[in-house]
Amino acid sequence: MALCKNDKRKWCVLQKWEQNHEAVEPDLPQPLDRQQMTLHYLPLVDLQSGKWIGAEVLLVRNFLETDAETLPADRIVTQNRGEDESLEKWMLHMACIQNRQWQEAGITPFVVSVDISAPLFLKEDFVQTVERILLESRLPARYLELTITEAVASKAEHSLDIFIQLKKLGVQICLKEFGKGLSCLQQWSRIPLSRVNIDRTFVQQFVIDQQYSTVVKMIIGIAKNLQVRVTAEGVETAEQLHRLQHFSCDSAQGKVLCGPVSAEQLQKEWMRAGKQGESESESTASIEPVRQRATPVQTQEELFETLRNQQGMTFSFRKQGNQFIHTLCQGELLYRIGLTPEQVVGKPLLDILPAAQAVRKERYYERAWAGEDNVNYEGYVNGVYYLAALRPIFQEGIVQEVIASCVDITELKKAEEEKRISEAKFRLIAENMSDVIVILDRQFLITYVSPSVNQVLEVTPEAILHQSILSFLSAEEGIKVEATLREIMLDKHPKLITFTWGQQEGRRTILEAKGTPVLHDCGEDGQIIFVIRNVTAQLQAEEFLRKMEKLSVVGQLAAGVAHEIRNPVTSIKGFVQLLRRDQGKKEYFDIMLQEFQQLESILREFVFLTQQHSNHYELTNVGEMIRSITSCIQAETDSHRLELSLQVAEEQLMWCDPGQIKQVISHLLTNAIESMPEGGIILILVRPEGEDKVMIRIVDYGCGMSEERLKRIGEPFYSTKEKGTGLGLMISYKIIENHDGYIHFCSEPNKGTTVEVYFPMKHPLPLSAQGGAPTT
Repeated sequence: MALCKNDKRKWCVLQKWEQNHEAVEPDLPQPLDRQQMTLHYLPLVDLQSGKWIGAEVLLVRNFLETDAETLPADRIVTQNRGEDESLEKWMLHMACIQNRQWQEAGITPFVVSVDISAPLFLKEDFVQTVERILLESRLPARYLELTITEAVASKAEHSLDIFIQLKKLGVQICLKEFGKGLSCLQQWSRIPLSRVNIDRTFVQQFVIDQQYSTVVKMIIGIAKNLQVRVTAEGVETAEQLHRLQHFSCDSAQGKVLCGPVSAEQLQKEWMRAGKQGESESESTASIEPVRQRATPVQTQEELFETLRNQQGMTFSFRKQGNQFIHTLCQGELLYRIGLTPEQVVGKPLLDILPAAQAVRKERYYERAWAGEDNVNYEGYVNGVYYLAALRPIFQEGIVQEVIASCVDITELKKAEEEKRISEAKFRLIAENMSDVIVILDRQFLITYVSPSVNQVLEVTPEAILHQSILSFLSAEEGIKVEATLREIMLDKHPKLITFTWGQQEGRRTILEAKGTPVLHDCGEDGQIIFVIRNVTAQLQAEEFLRKMEKLSVVGQLAAGVAHEIRNPVTSIKGFVQLLRRDQGKKEYFDIMLQEFQQLESILREFVFLTQQHSNHYELTNVGEMIRSITSCIQAETDSHRLELSLQVAEEQLMWCDPGQIKQVISHLLTNAIESMPEGGIILILVRPEGEDKVMIRIVDYGCGMSEERLKRIGEPFYSTKEKGTGLGLMISYKIIENHDGYIHFCSEPNKGTTVEVYFPMKHPLPLSAQGGAPTT
């Protein structure tokens, strides 16, 4: 600090070494002028020798005495200044140039540490940037150390390749503020770290708080086992310094040692230590007061006490003959798994664990003893799961011992198992329910769809995944569905909606969906879950029932009308035939006879409606029956310049009255022919529907019908033909009803009409049958 105060102008440094980072959030000056910026250096002191072994870079802006500020690199990116990345690169470039200048001035080379933010570190060209800066500054890579936070380390799956490339360059990696975040031993083992910094929060409290003291001991112990150097940040008192030396911490930073200094001051102090004239080769500058404050004394008893109080477990082993003998085992985890040091030390695995577990773990022991780094495995003993990291200890290139550090992962395993069971239950429900489960994001894109969509909508999940649900709907339906989705997101309440899904091969599917918003912990909506079911058959059946009720009334009326007029008509018909033999105008009688025949035909159709359905069923080949019908009407289709296209998916057999079914199909084909006076193609498709039904689809491209006319199809005396009575479709409805089937129309004006008729393949029971086999 005295070095800083001797300057003509003060340098006020953000309390990187005096206060917790979280306590200060500086307002950056507007704008950032690099000509007003300079770099200061916070020395790193070795606690064994009391000498400088490196320096950490700090960014400082020069102000008057009452106005100064330092901008740590790891804080720059939180300001969203637009030039933060370039500012960080500038700091890195200037630090490398300065380190090279020190070396050229005769100072023994040492490592300079530069903070790197997560966004810059994770950029694709970061390694190339570092390599370019090293080439331009001519600084050997081993004298550059990049300091990262646990936020970068936690993304090891994304950044591991960057760490490996930097390691190949020779650049050192330091993990700062260790313990402040969610540190993970497994991440340590994957990242090629050279040093870790204990967060200042622990350093400031561990002298007065036993729990913090235990954590500091554990961090130092694990780091030592993993052969990673440890630095304590923010050391402020001699007591803290003494305790860190007692715990065998490697190095420290803080105002009790030395405050930040400029490049010129650092060079001056380093040379003042007489390093240039010494014959020693250490790359350090001596600070005698540190050496005088305390000498670290770490007895074996105290080391064992530290290991005993750690929450995890540390053990070591050596190979003697063909067995691995444990030489050390301590930690709270050891007792939690029901063992004691006496049961482990001096014994092989077979004396501690069941044979199967011992054999499995010996494979990992063999790998570590063969010199492999970062050997990890998971163990399970007496209901406790743990993760073990093995590290070989070399002496003259030969493995002398293997050190293992273990952490308890029981709670993590329980959480993973609960998550797995929950996901399995959800998958079981989602993949086996007949309804379709669809998950939409905020843009209404389909992020998940259950496999049942294949049966309900006849599409594969892959065909609609990651697409907007609105893209499968007509413009009118899309507007309606989008409005409902926005209401769900706005009101945050479930809503029910019915809409039509597309129109494939002239077929529309009516869906009923219940949308439920998925709320985050903060109450914001993130996704919408739709449970969708196909209600087409249900709505068609309801419409069909309504028509059947009308038919029942008409049938009763028809019976009465037929009974009242049949006998008079028969008598008149007889007299007309007698009169026809006498002289007179014969054409009058012909006209009268035709009219009576028409009247008789109408009465015959009325009588059919009142009759019980036929019991004369026989097993009929549907495809052959349709082919015989098309042969009979071939002459009529040729005269209308029409072509019949018959597609039979596979030959189907069903129980029916062939004569009545032919009557229905012939009537539907006649309607299709009359709707296409200009000619064209009529499609006929026969295919199975499920396991117990057969579907006959007739598609024409004629004049079509409006929605209002479709609703009245099948009503008595309603017809779109000039001389039609509307009774033909009534009879068709009756026949279909008698066969336990149903019919569905889909039509658009000037586009054509699609008719689908569904018949069961099984033998229908007669109305009078109460049980037993049906009669034929």
